[in-house]
Amino acid sequence: MKSLRSQIILGLFLLIGAFLPARAAEPRVVIVFGDSITAGSMLPNEDKPKLWVHLVEAQSGGQLQMINEGKGGRPTNSVKEFQDMLPKHPHADLLVLALGTNDSRDISDQCVPKAVANLRAMIGLARGTYGKDLAVLIVGPTNIRKDALGPTKPIADQRDAKLRELGAAYVELAKEVQGEFFSLYGVVPEASLAKDGVHPDAAGNEAIAQAMLPKLMSGLKP
Repeated sequence: MKSLRSQIILGLFLLIGAFLPARAAEPRVVIVFGDSITAGSMLPNEDKPKLWVHLVEAQSGGQLQMINEGKGGRPTNSVKEFQDMLPKHPHADLLVLALGTNDSRDISDQCVPKAVANLRAMIGLARGTYGKDLAVLIVGPTNIRKDALGPTKPIADQRDAKLRELGAAYVELAKEVQGEFFSLYGVVPEASLAKDGVHPDAAGNEAIAQAMLPKLMSGLKP
């Protein structure tokens, strides 16, 4: 009798459980280490909510928790800053490195090799902190609008070439570290770069978000 009663109770619990809504999965934590395009430092205050990092989180439907570690003017030569940032975040499912726009001001032959070495060092530090299987997405820098550039307008062609060289080198680095690569070059419409040739407006951030969201979702391991 006792065994029968236990089976009935267990059956009731299973039946009730079948009608309860499934518990929502915890959002996946994505750390984005980038420059002013990640930080949104050039967006006016009223457009801050339209920064691409915020849009991606909102459009993910609760699946992503975006941690914005962007900083204006940051080059890839920020390995120490990256190392100091890691203890602030106890967990990460995906690391996004979105750097290179500021490096493109250096039009020497050393620009690209230095940038690759810096990103390689960051990935090593991150995997030493979060585990060797940490998913990594390396983002190639966005396009610029040469006719709207400020101080670097005289080297607009060379700077644009460096952006494309950085993207090509990041492809190979992603293969080396068994990560993923995604290029933002050509994603931002020219009209969205009218302010200074580099920083996208709200519409440009929307374009970045629409491009980045599917890549971020596919880059996360089950």
